[in-house]
Order: sequence, then structure tokens, then C-alpha cells
Amino acid sequence: MPLTVEDRLEMITLVGRYNHAIDAREAEAWADTFTEDGRFFAPPRYDIRGREALIEFVNSPGTPTSQHWATNFVIEGDKDDATMLADLLFIRGDVASGRGKYINTMRRVDGEWKFALRHCF
Repeated sequence: MPLTVEDRLEMITLVGRYNHAIDAREAEAWADTFTEDGRFFAPPRYDIRGREALIEFVNSPGTPTSQHWATNFVIEGDKDDATMLADLLFIRGDVASGRGKYINTMRRVDGEWKFALRHCF
């Protein structure tokens, strides 16, 4: 079964919820965007797996604060599994400090789309 327009909108909204939560350092809301065994992978610095580790990452004093923007979504998949490619720009302080890409592996869990893997490079 192909992805619907509603699926695609929910996935894009998930990216927005992720960005707002990490930028506000709302650990549980950020972890809620992932599956229970979800993984945030941004080598070589970060490889975080599972809900508790995701929450701990956001709450740890060494986690940098920033503001994230993602755009240029390309979504492919069907039924309950999808991938999304997106561009990333983030700002720390007052200066654009980074850009990159996300390759997201997404899974529908209990009717909601979640990140199973968020690979940032």
C-alpha cells in the first residue's frame, strides 16, 4: 500500500516536533519522536540508542543548544515503513554553525510515524 498524503504530512510534522523539542531541550518530547528502540546517529560524535539514552542525551550538560531547520524532504516507502532524506541547517548562538543531511528510517507504531533511525551527516 503506497504512502498517503496524510502519511507524508504526518512525517513532516514529526520533523517539526523533533526540531522544536530538541531546541527547547524537552527530553521526553524529543524521545517521543523515536521508536522505543530508536537511534540517533551523527558520527563520529553521537550514537544514541533507546528511549532512556535519548532522554539522558538531551538532559546531559554537554549537549549543545541550537536551533534546527530541516527542508527539502524526499519521502519513499509503503504501508508502515519509509525513508526520508532531508537537508539540515542549525545555528548555535547567533551564527549559522552547521549544515548537513538526514537520512531517516521511519516506522509506523500504533498508528503514528516515528523515527527508527535518524542518521545525521
